[in-house]
Amino acid sequence: MPEDFQGSGERPSNPFLTSPTLVFSLILIAVYIAIGILGGDLVNPLLPLALAQCDSPLPIYPWTLVTSIFLHAGIIHIASNVLFLLIFGFILEEQVTKTRWVTTFFLTGVAGNLTFVGADLAGFFLNGVPNMNPLSCGVGASGAVYGIMGAATGIRGVILIIFIAGLDLFAGGGFFAHIGGLITGLLLQRFWSSELKNF
Repeated sequence: MPEDFQGSGERPSNPFLTSPTLVFSLILIAVYIAIGILGGDLVNPLLPLALAQCDSPLPIYPWTLVTSIFLHAGIIHIASNVLFLLIFGFILEEQVTKTRWVTTFFLTGVAGNLTFVGADLAGFFLNGVPNMNPLSCGVGASGAVYGIMGAATGIRGVILIIFIAGLDLFAGGGFFAHIGGLITGLLLQRFWSSELKNF
């Protein structure tokens, strides 16, 4: 696995604590449990709207482009994202440094949210009227997970996965977020191709 620092002469750190895949999976689970406990419902936690990417022509709060990545709407939502993050995250760890892994996670997650917002904006301008539907929020790490998948497996791997499992690999309505994250992950793989073994 590529390392950010080599030849330090120090004893290797605990891989459980230094693996970005494990660390981010645990963070996602911890945030889900904490919000569920505070809201009194671990099955369908009450999401704090100040942290979620909610429906409006523009993000209600700019920081929700990042914070919404760590929120999930239910057990199936968090379980599927963590499962596939573990599968593809470990693959990507074998190809890039930890710094680039983390960069991929955040860039693809934010790109997915921006695509989600862009789709909302397109609908807003095409309809010519504000969204009159009840407030809905886009949450979850699916965009980042799709990005990790794209960066780890490349376009051929993605096509194979789509063929076997279907495009809607992670259940939910964030189609545009998934596509935005996936395309960004594929672009990052192209940009970092000199360090990727499976390109």
